[in-house]
Amino acid sequence: MTNRDFMLKIVAQDGYALEFASAELQADREVVMAAVKNFGHALHYASDELRANREVVLAAVKEYGYALEHASAELQADREVVLVTVTQDGDSLRFASDELRRNREVVMAAVAQHGCALEWTSDQLKNDREVVMAAVAQYGHALQYASDELRRNREVVMAAVAQHGMALQFASHELQADRGVVMAAVAANGAALIYASAELRNDREVVMVAVKQNGYALQFASVELWSDREMVMAAVKQDGESLRHASDEMRADREVVMAAVVQTGSALEYASAELRADREVVMAAVKQDGTALIYASAELRSDREVVMAAVAQNGGALQYASAELRNDPFFVWLKARPRLQKLWTVLTVRFYVVLFVKKLQRRVEAGDNERLEAAWAEHREELTVGVSECVARAVFQHGWAACESSRKRLRVE
Repeated sequence: MTNRDFMLKIVAQDGYALEFASAELQADREVVMAAVKNFGHALHYASDELRANREVVLAAVKEYGYALEHASAELQADREVVLVTVTQDGDSLRFASDELRRNREVVMAAVAQHGCALEWTSDQLKNDREVVMAAVAQYGHALQYASDELRRNREVVMAAVAQHGMALQFASHELQADRGVVMAAVAANGAALIYASAELRNDREVVMVAVKQNGYALQFASVELWSDREMVMAAVKQDGESLRHASDEMRADREVVMAAVVQTGSALEYASAELRADREVVMAAVKQDGTALIYASAELRSDREVVMAAVAQNGGALQYASAELRNDPFFVWLKARPRLQKLWTVLTVRFYVVLFVKKLQRRVEAGDNERLEAAWAEHREELTVGVSECVARAVFQHGWAACESSRKRLRVE
Protein backbone atom coordinates (compact mmCIF):
# COMPACT_ATOMS: atom_id res chain seq x y z
CA MET A 1 0.00 0.00 0.00
CA THR A 2 1.42 3.40 -1.02
CA ASN A 3 1.54 6.42 1.28
CA ARG A 4 -1.25 7.96 -0.79
CA ASP A 5 -3.51 4.92 -0.44
CA PHE A 6 -2.80 4.79 3.27
CA MET A 7 -3.64 8.49 3.73
CA LEU A 8 -6.82 8.11 1.66
CA LYS A 9 -7.96 5.36 3.97
CA ILE A 10 -7.07 7.36 7.10
CA VAL A 11 -8.70 10.68 6.14
CA ALA A 12 -11.86 8.90 5.03
CA GLN A 13 -12.19 7.77 8.66
CA ASP A 14 -10.81 10.92 10.29
CA GLY A 15 -10.57 14.00 8.09
CA TYR A 16 -8.55 15.80 10.75
CA ALA A 17 -5.60 13.55 9.84
CA LEU A 18 -5.08 15.72 6.77
CA GLU A 19 -3.18 18.09 9.06
CA PHE A 20 -0.38 15.55 9.27
CA ALA A 21 -0.23 14.72 5.57
CA SER A 22 2.60 15.91 3.37
CA ALA A 23 2.22 19.13 1.40
CA GLU A 24 1.91 16.98 -1.72
CA LEU A 25 -1.05 15.06 -0.32
CA GLN A 26 -2.65 18.23 1.03
CA ALA A 27 -2.70 19.34 -2.59
CA ASP A 28 -4.13 16.03 -3.82
CA ARG A 29 -7.77 16.63 -4.77
CA GLU A 30 -8.97 13.09 -4.06
CA VAL A 31 -7.29 12.96 -0.65
CA VAL A 32 -8.62 16.38 0.37
CA MET A 33 -12.09 15.56 -0.91
CA ALA A 34 -12.17 12.41 1.23
CA ALA A 35 -10.98 14.41 4.23
CA VAL A 36 -13.52 17.25 4.01
CA LYS A 37 -16.40 14.87 3.42
CA ASN A 38 -15.55 13.29 6.75
CA PHE A 39 -14.62 16.51 8.56
CA GLY A 40 -15.34 19.80 6.81
CA HIS A 41 -12.89 21.76 8.95
CA ALA A 42 -10.08 19.75 7.32
CA LEU A 43 -10.31 22.30 4.49
CA HIS A 44 -8.05 24.39 6.72
CA TYR A 45 -5.17 22.02 5.92
CA ALA A 46 -5.74 21.83 2.16
CA SER A 47 -3.52 23.67 -0.30
CA ASP A 48 -4.46 27.20 -1.41
CA GLU A 49 -5.39 25.82 -4.79
CA LEU A 50 -7.90 23.34 -3.35
CA ARG A 51 -9.34 25.92 -0.96
CA ALA A 52 -10.26 27.80 -4.12
CA ASN A 53 -11.77 24.68 -5.70
CA ARG A 54 -15.54 25.09 -5.77
CA GLU A 55 -16.39 21.40 -5.60
CA VAL A 56 -14.03 20.74 -2.68
CA VAL A 57 -15.32 23.75 -0.74
CA LEU A 58 -18.95 22.78 -1.34
CA ALA A 59 -18.23 19.30 0.04
CA ALA A 60 -16.57 20.87 3.09
CA VAL A 61 -19.32 23.37 3.93
CA LYS A 62 -22.03 20.76 3.49
CA GLU A 63 -20.36 18.82 6.30
CA TYR A 64 -19.36 21.80 8.43
CA GLY A 65 -20.58 25.31 7.67
CA TYR A 66 -17.72 27.01 9.47
CA ALA A 67 -15.35 25.53 6.88
CA LEU A 68 -16.25 28.59 4.79
CA GLU A 69 -13.69 30.45 6.90
CA HIS A 70 -10.92 28.57 5.08
CA ALA A 71 -12.30 28.94 1.56
CA SER A 72 -10.79 31.44 -0.85
CA ALA A 73 -12.14 35.01 -0.86
CA GLU A 74 -13.65 34.31 -4.26
CA LEU A 75 -15.74 31.40 -2.94
CA GLN A 76 -16.72 33.36 0.16
CA ALA A 77 -18.37 35.69 -2.33
CA ASP A 78 -20.00 32.83 -4.28
CA ARG A 79 -23.76 33.05 -3.67
CA GLU A 80 -24.46 29.33 -4.15
CA VAL A 81 -21.60 28.26 -1.90
CA VAL A 82 -22.66 30.66 0.84
CA LEU A 83 -26.31 29.61 0.61
CA VAL A 84 -25.29 25.98 1.08
CA THR A 85 -23.09 27.05 3.98
CA VAL A 86 -25.68 29.05 5.92
CA THR A 87 -28.25 26.34 5.39
CA GLN A 88 -25.87 24.01 7.22
CA ASP A 89 -24.93 26.57 9.91
CA GLY A 90 -26.47 30.01 9.77
CA ASP A 91 -23.80 31.53 12.00
CA SER A 92 -21.19 30.86 9.30
CA LEU A 93 -22.61 33.94 7.57
CA ARG A 94 -19.81 35.75 9.40
CA PHE A 95 -17.33 34.35 6.84
CA ALA A 96 -19.27 35.43 3.76
CA SER A 97 -18.29 38.47 1.74
CA ASP A 98 -19.67 41.88 2.71
CA GLU A 99 -21.86 41.86 -0.37
CA LEU A 100 -23.53 38.55 0.53
CA ARG A 101 -24.01 39.60 4.14
CA ARG A 102 -26.18 42.36 2.69
CA ASN A 103 -28.06 39.91 0.44
CA ARG A 104 -31.58 39.51 1.83
CA GLU A 105 -32.14 35.97 0.54
CA VAL A 106 -28.84 34.75 1.95
CA VAL A 107 -29.47 36.43 5.29
CA MET A 108 -33.01 35.03 5.51
CA ALA A 109 -31.64 31.53 4.97
CA ALA A 110 -28.99 32.14 7.62
CA VAL A 111 -31.28 33.48 10.36
CA ALA A 112 -33.85 30.78 9.69
CA GLN A 113 -31.14 28.24 10.59
CA HIS A 114 -29.51 30.22 13.40
CA GLY A 115 -31.23 33.39 14.61
CA CYS A 116 -28.03 34.97 15.92
CA ALA A 117 -26.65 35.10 12.38
CA LEU A 118 -28.45 38.45 12.41
CA GLU A 119 -25.32 39.81 14.11
CA TRP A 120 -23.32 39.52 10.88
CA THR A 121 -25.66 41.26 8.48
CA SER A 122 -25.95 44.92 7.50
CA ASP A 123 -27.67 47.61 9.58
CA GLN A 124 -30.28 47.85 6.86
CA LEU A 125 -31.32 44.20 7.27
CA LYS A 126 -31.16 44.47 11.06
CA ASN A 127 -33.95 46.97 10.59
CA ASP A 128 -35.89 44.71 8.20
CA ARG A 129 -38.94 43.55 10.14
CA GLU A 130 -39.38 40.28 8.24
CA VAL A 131 -35.72 39.32 8.60
CA VAL A 132 -35.69 40.12 12.32
CA MET A 133 -38.96 38.26 12.88
CA ALA A 134 -37.46 35.17 11.26
CA ALA A 135 -34.36 35.51 13.44
CA VAL A 136 -36.17 35.89 16.79
CA ALA A 137 -38.62 33.14 15.92
CA GLN A 138 -35.62 30.81 15.61
CA TYR A 139 -33.82 32.17 18.67
CA GLY A 140 -35.27 34.90 20.84
CA HIS A 141 -31.87 36.22 21.90
CA ALA A 142 -31.28 37.39 18.34
CA LEU A 143 -33.31 40.42 19.39
CA GLN A 144 -30.08 41.91 20.74
CA TYR A 145 -28.85 42.40 17.15
CA ALA A 146 -32.02 44.06 15.88
CA SER A 147 -32.18 47.80 15.35
CA ASP A 148 -33.34 50.04 18.19
CA GLU A 149 -36.50 50.67 16.25
CA LEU A 150 -37.42 46.97 16.08
CA ARG A 151 -36.53 46.42 19.73
CA ARG A 152 -39.31 48.89 20.40
CA ASN A 153 -41.69 46.97 18.12
CA ARG A 154 -44.18 45.11 20.32
CA GLU A 155 -44.90 42.31 17.86
CA VAL A 156 -41.21 41.60 17.26
CA VAL A 157 -40.45 41.59 20.98
CA MET A 158 -43.45 39.36 21.72
CA ALA A 159 -42.16 36.83 19.19
CA ALA A 160 -38.71 36.97 20.77
CA VAL A 161 -39.81 36.48 24.39
CA ALA A 162 -42.24 33.75 23.42
CA GLN A 163 -39.28 31.81 21.99
CA HIS A 164 -36.90 32.68 24.82
CA GLY A 165 -38.19 34.56 27.84
CA MET A 166 -34.78 36.00 28.71
CA ALA A 167 -34.83 37.96 25.44
CA LEU A 168 -36.79 40.53 27.46
CA GLN A 169 -33.41 42.00 28.47
CA PHE A 170 -32.97 43.30 24.91
CA ALA A 171 -36.38 44.92 24.63
CA SER A 172 -36.79 48.67 25.00
CA HIS A 173 -37.52 50.08 28.47
CA GLU A 174 -41.05 50.83 27.35
CA LEU A 175 -41.71 47.18 26.52
CA GLN A 176 -40.03 45.94 29.69
CA ALA A 177 -42.84 47.83 31.40
CA ASP A 178 -45.51 46.38 29.08
CA ARG A 179 -47.59 43.94 31.15
CA GLY A 180 -48.50 41.71 28.20
CA VAL A 181 -44.90 41.44 27.00
CA VAL A 182 -43.56 40.71 30.46
CA MET A 183 -46.30 38.17 31.11
CA ALA A 184 -45.31 36.31 27.92
CA ALA A 185 -41.64 36.45 28.89
CA VAL A 186 -42.05 35.06 32.42
CA ALA A 187 -44.41 32.39 31.17
CA ALA A 188 -41.57 31.16 28.97
CA ASN A 189 -38.89 31.64 31.65
CA GLY A 190 -39.78 32.89 35.10
CA ALA A 191 -36.27 34.27 35.61
CA ALA A 192 -37.02 36.90 32.94
CA LEU A 193 -38.73 38.77 35.77
CA ILE A 194 -35.33 40.27 36.50
CA TYR A 195 -35.67 42.45 33.37
CA ALA A 196 -39.20 43.64 34.09
CA SER A 197 -39.88 47.14 35.36
CA ALA A 198 -40.01 47.75 39.13
CA GLU A 199 -43.76 48.21 38.87
CA LEU A 200 -44.30 44.82 37.22
CA ARG A 201 -41.98 43.08 39.68
CA ASN A 202 -44.52 44.18 42.25
CA ASP A 203 -47.47 42.98 40.15
CA ARG A 204 -48.85 39.97 42.00
CA GLU A 205 -50.29 38.25 38.93
CA VAL A 206 -47.11 38.68 36.87
CA VAL A 207 -44.89 37.42 39.68
CA MET A 208 -47.18 34.45 40.33
CA VAL A 209 -46.81 33.34 36.71
CA ALA A 210 -43.04 33.75 37.04
CA VAL A 211 -42.57 31.73 40.24
CA LYS A 212 -44.83 28.94 39.04
CA GLN A 213 -42.57 28.59 36.01
CA ASN A 214 -39.35 29.06 37.97
CA GLY A 215 -39.54 29.28 41.75
CA TYR A 216 -36.19 31.02 41.93
CA ALA A 217 -37.76 34.04 40.23
CA LEU A 218 -39.01 34.99 43.69
CA GLN A 219 -35.68 36.73 44.26
CA PHE A 220 -36.56 39.27 41.55
CA ALA A 221 -39.97 40.10 42.97
CA SER A 222 -40.50 43.13 45.16
CA VAL A 223 -39.67 42.77 48.87
CA GLU A 224 -43.38 43.10 49.65
CA LEU A 225 -44.14 39.89 47.77
CA TRP A 226 -41.50 37.96 49.73
CA SER A 227 -44.00 38.05 52.58
CA ASP A 228 -46.97 36.97 50.46
CA ARG A 229 -47.73 33.46 51.75
CA GLU A 230 -49.48 32.24 48.60
CA MET A 231 -46.66 33.60 46.46
CA VAL A 232 -43.92 32.00 48.53
CA MET A 233 -45.80 28.71 48.69
CA ALA A 234 -46.04 28.63 44.88
CA ALA A 235 -42.34 29.40 44.60
CA VAL A 236 -41.09 26.73 47.02
CA LYS A 237 -43.32 24.08 45.50
CA GLN A 238 -41.57 24.71 42.18
CA ASP A 239 -38.09 25.14 43.68
CA GLY A 240 -37.57 24.56 47.38
CA GLU A 241 -34.33 26.57 47.34
CA SER A 242 -36.34 29.72 46.67
CA LEU A 243 -37.13 29.69 50.39
CA ARG A 244 -33.89 31.66 50.81
CA HIS A 245 -35.59 34.70 49.25
CA ALA A 246 -38.69 34.56 51.44
CA SER A 247 -39.18 36.88 54.39
CA ASP A 248 -38.19 35.79 57.90
CA GLU A 249 -41.87 35.36 58.66
CA MET A 250 -42.31 32.89 55.79
CA ARG A 251 -39.15 31.00 56.72
CA ALA A 252 -40.69 30.44 60.12
CA ASP A 253 -44.00 29.24 58.62
CA ARG A 254 -44.13 25.47 59.18
CA GLU A 255 -46.35 24.69 56.21
CA VAL A 256 -44.24 26.77 53.82
CA VAL A 257 -40.99 25.23 55.05
CA MET A 258 -42.45 21.72 54.86
CA ALA A 259 -43.41 22.30 51.22
CA ALA A 260 -39.90 23.59 50.51
CA VAL A 261 -37.99 20.67 52.05
CA VAL A 262 -40.26 18.10 50.46
CA GLN A 263 -39.28 19.60 47.09
CA THR A 264 -35.60 20.24 47.95
CA GLY A 265 -34.28 18.83 51.20
CA SER A 266 -31.37 21.27 51.41
CA ALA A 267 -33.88 24.14 51.68
CA LEU A 268 -33.80 23.31 55.38
CA GLU A 269 -30.80 25.64 55.50
CA TYR A 270 -33.12 28.66 55.14
CA ALA A 271 -35.72 27.60 57.69
CA SER A 272 -35.91 29.29 61.07
CA ALA A 273 -33.88 27.81 63.94
CA GLU A 274 -37.12 26.60 65.50
CA LEU A 275 -38.11 24.61 62.40
CA ARG A 276 -34.62 23.18 61.99
CA ALA A 277 -35.27 21.62 65.37
CA ASP A 278 -38.69 20.34 64.31
CA ARG A 279 -38.38 16.56 64.02
CA GLU A 280 -41.09 16.12 61.36
CA VAL A 281 -39.71 18.92 59.19
CA VAL A 282 -36.15 17.60 59.42
CA MET A 283 -37.31 14.05 58.72
CA ALA A 284 -39.02 15.23 55.53
CA ALA A 285 -35.87 17.09 54.50
CA VAL A 286 -33.43 14.20 55.00
CA LYS A 287 -35.73 11.76 53.24
CA GLN A 288 -35.50 14.00 50.17
CA ASP A 289 -31.78 14.74 50.59
CA GLY A 290 -29.85 12.96 53.32
CA THR A 291 -27.14 15.62 53.42
CA ALA A 292 -29.74 18.15 54.65
CA LEU A 293 -28.91 16.66 58.04
CA ILE A 294 -26.13 19.25 58.25
CA TYR A 295 -28.77 21.96 58.77
CA ALA A 296 -30.67 20.14 61.50
CA SER A 297 -30.36 21.12 65.14
CA ALA A 298 -27.66 19.42 67.24
CA GLU A 299 -30.36 17.49 69.08
CA LEU A 300 -31.79 15.99 65.89
CA ARG A 301 -28.35 15.13 64.57
CA SER A 302 -28.17 12.84 67.59
CA ASP A 303 -31.59 11.32 66.90
CA ARG A 304 -31.07 7.70 65.70
CA GLU A 305 -34.22 7.58 63.61
CA VAL A 306 -33.52 10.90 61.88
CA VAL A 307 -29.91 9.94 61.18
CA MET A 308 -31.01 6.51 59.94
CA ALA A 309 -33.36 8.13 57.42
CA ALA A 310 -30.61 10.51 56.28
CA VAL A 311 -27.95 7.82 55.85
CA ALA A 312 -30.40 5.51 54.09
CA GLN A 313 -30.97 8.28 51.52
CA ASN A 314 -27.30 9.25 51.24
CA GLY A 315 -24.53 7.37 53.05
CA GLY A 316 -22.39 10.50 53.10
CA ALA A 317 -24.87 12.13 55.48
CA LEU A 318 -23.28 10.18 58.35
CA GLN A 319 -20.54 12.80 58.55
CA TYR A 320 -23.14 15.31 59.79
CA ALA A 321 -24.43 13.09 62.59
CA SER A 322 -23.30 13.47 66.20
CA ALA A 323 -19.90 12.01 67.12
CA GLU A 324 -21.61 9.24 69.04
CA LEU A 325 -23.66 8.07 66.03
CA ARG A 326 -20.79 8.51 63.58
CA ASN A 327 -18.95 5.77 65.49
CA ASP A 328 -21.98 3.55 65.95
CA PRO A 329 -21.26 0.16 64.21
CA PHE A 330 -24.79 0.00 62.82
CA PHE A 331 -24.53 3.38 61.08
CA VAL A 332 -21.06 2.56 59.76
CA TRP A 333 -22.52 -0.59 58.21
CA LEU A 334 -25.54 1.30 56.86
CA LYS A 335 -23.26 3.81 55.14
CA ALA A 336 -21.21 1.01 53.56
CA ARG A 337 -24.28 -1.00 52.50
CA PRO A 338 -24.50 0.32 48.90
CA ARG A 339 -20.86 -0.69 48.28
CA LEU A 340 -21.47 -4.08 49.87
CA GLN A 341 -24.51 -4.59 47.65
CA LYS A 342 -22.47 -3.81 44.54
CA LEU A 343 -19.76 -6.23 45.66
CA TRP A 344 -22.38 -8.89 46.32
CA THR A 345 -23.82 -8.39 42.83
CA VAL A 346 -20.38 -8.76 41.24
CA LEU A 347 -19.63 -11.91 43.21
CA THR A 348 -23.06 -13.34 42.38
CA VAL A 349 -22.57 -12.72 38.65
CA ARG A 350 -19.11 -14.30 38.77
CA PHE A 351 -20.54 -17.33 40.53
CA TYR A 352 -23.16 -17.77 37.82
CA VAL A 353 -20.58 -17.38 35.07
CA VAL A 354 -18.61 -20.30 36.53
CA LEU A 355 -21.78 -22.30 37.10
CA PHE A 356 -23.09 -21.74 33.56
CA VAL A 357 -19.79 -22.53 31.89
CA LYS A 358 -19.34 -25.76 33.86
CA LYS A 359 -22.90 -26.84 33.24
CA LEU A 360 -22.67 -26.16 29.53
CA GLN A 361 -19.23 -27.75 29.32
CA ARG A 362 -20.65 -30.99 30.73
CA ARG A 363 -23.43 -30.89 28.16
CA VAL A 364 -20.99 -30.37 25.33
CA GLU A 365 -18.70 -33.14 26.55
CA ALA A 366 -21.74 -35.44 26.68
CA GLY A 367 -22.27 -34.78 23.00
CA ASP A 368 -25.46 -32.77 23.42
CA ASN A 369 -25.94 -30.64 20.27
CA GLU A 370 -29.12 -28.80 21.24
CA ARG A 371 -29.38 -25.27 20.01
CA LEU A 372 -28.68 -22.36 22.37
CA GLU A 373 -32.33 -21.38 22.61
CA ALA A 374 -33.37 -24.88 23.62
CA ALA A 375 -30.69 -24.94 26.31
CA TRP A 376 -31.76 -21.53 27.58
CA ALA A 377 -35.39 -22.55 27.73
CA GLU A 378 -34.49 -25.65 29.74
CA HIS A 379 -32.33 -23.84 32.32
CA ARG A 380 -33.96 -20.42 32.34
CA GLU A 381 -35.80 -20.88 35.62
CA GLU A 382 -32.84 -22.11 37.65
CA LEU A 383 -30.38 -19.63 36.13
CA THR A 384 -32.43 -16.55 36.91
CA VAL A 385 -32.63 -17.25 40.64
CA GLY A 386 -31.36 -14.11 42.42
CA VAL A 387 -30.35 -12.46 39.13
CA SER A 388 -32.32 -10.43 36.60
CA GLU A 389 -33.18 -12.34 33.44
CA CYS A 390 -31.26 -9.76 31.36
CA VAL A 391 -28.02 -10.42 33.28
CA ALA A 392 -28.56 -14.19 33.37
CA ARG A 393 -29.17 -14.33 29.62
CA ALA A 394 -26.06 -12.28 28.86
CA VAL A 395 -23.85 -14.49 31.04
CA PHE A 396 -25.49 -17.65 29.64
CA GLN A 397 -24.68 -16.63 26.07
CA HIS A 398 -21.12 -15.80 27.11
CA GLY A 399 -20.78 -19.28 28.62
CA TRP A 400 -22.33 -20.89 25.56
CA ALA A 401 -19.86 -19.14 23.28
CA ALA A 402 -16.98 -20.32 25.48
CA CYS A 403 -18.23 -23.90 25.29
CA GLU A 404 -18.66 -23.76 21.54
CA SER A 405 -15.09 -22.53 21.24
CA SER A 406 -13.87 -25.40 23.44
CA ARG A 407 -15.85 -27.91 21.39
CA LYS A 408 -14.28 -26.70 18.16
CA ARG A 409 -10.79 -27.01 19.65
CA LEU A 410 -11.55 -30.57 20.78
CA ARG A 411 -12.64 -31.51 17.24
CA VAL A 412 -9.45 -30.13 15.77
CA GLU A 413 -7.36 -32.07 18.26
